[in-house]
Amino acid sequence: MLTYILRRIFLMIPTLIGMTLMLFMVLRFAPGVASGSALSSGGEMQSSEARNEEIRRAKERLGMVDKNGAAIPMWKQYFVWLGKTVKIDTYSVSGVNIPGPVVDLGTSVKYRKPIVELIKERLPVTISINIIATVIVYMIAIPGGMLSAARRGATFDHAWSFFTISLYSLPVIWIGSMAIGFLANRDYLAWFPAAGLHVTDTTSHTFFEYAMDYLWHLALPILVSTYGGFAYLSKQMRASMLDNLELDYARTARAKGLSGFVIATRHVFRNSLLPLITIAAGIIPGLLGGSVIIETMFSIKGMGELTYQATLGRDLPVIQATGLVSGAIVLISYLITDICYAIADPRVSYD
Repeated sequence: MLTYILRRIFLMIPTLIGMTLMLFMVLRFAPGVASGSALSSGGEMQSSEARNEEIRRAKERLGMVDKNGAAIPMWKQYFVWLGKTVKIDTYSVSGVNIPGPVVDLGTSVKYRKPIVELIKERLPVTISINIIATVIVYMIAIPGGMLSAARRGATFDHAWSFFTISLYSLPVIWIGSMAIGFLANRDYLAWFPAAGLHVTDTTSHTFFEYAMDYLWHLALPILVSTYGGFAYLSKQMRASMLDNLELDYARTARAKGLSGFVIATRHVFRNSLLPLITIAAGIIPGLLGGSVIIETMFSIKGMGELTYQATLGRDLPVIQATGLVSGAIVLISYLITDICYAIADPRVSYD
């Protein structure tokens, strides 16, 4: 297993390089990039000389021009940008200098601060929301799918299918707008806050009060993130359970006199999880993409909101950095999925 993990980590490197190349080409051919209009955040009070110098520095950081302002050919720009983004430096470990990569994502044109600092501030927010949403979806979809399989054709099976598919058909933007308009509006219920992750002043809060305030603010974003995921996962769980219940080992367990509950929980459940583990690899990229809508709608300072604002302001260094980080997260999620697959099924071996 360790050999497989190390091999997969090394294989991530060329995959990431390919992803950065595609992202690089798409952004370089975006409107306004060649002229530099997408690289300056200067306003009306900014002089033309200052604006031109800002554009030149941004172009130099992106590998579009050299330090003298001379244009660099397109084929060479990617290698210049990649060389400035990933450098080799030495780390001191127990007095021994060990070479290793150093990632320099540059400086945001819009926020005028290092992009690494922006990502450190916002990435934990997005990851925490996505982890909570994923756990809630699985905690509800798996028992629902199991009960639907156990009561195939019964009232619960039809009602659960109708309920989850109805939720799946509702647009995220509409649900989010309705949640803010009714559940967070002072003119109606006002049960939850409409934006942010905390109240204005949290200095006097204890840890418990701070945590409860955080969860209270997350209630609506988590609701909007999770409601549509129940149908697909529960249907997959139901189908997987029904397939395994018809196999020889399940029939043998029934012939021995084991109850349906024991057969479902101790024998069929573990094998039925394998398709859901595979599906989990595709859920994480979907949640990362959906976080752009959720975080923008609820004014949450996460990676999704950062990507939206950078795209709106055409902040190319931030767009490239968020694309690179999102790609790395997706690759890591695929690796974790493969490891979980081997844990759930002892027959799977990567050695």
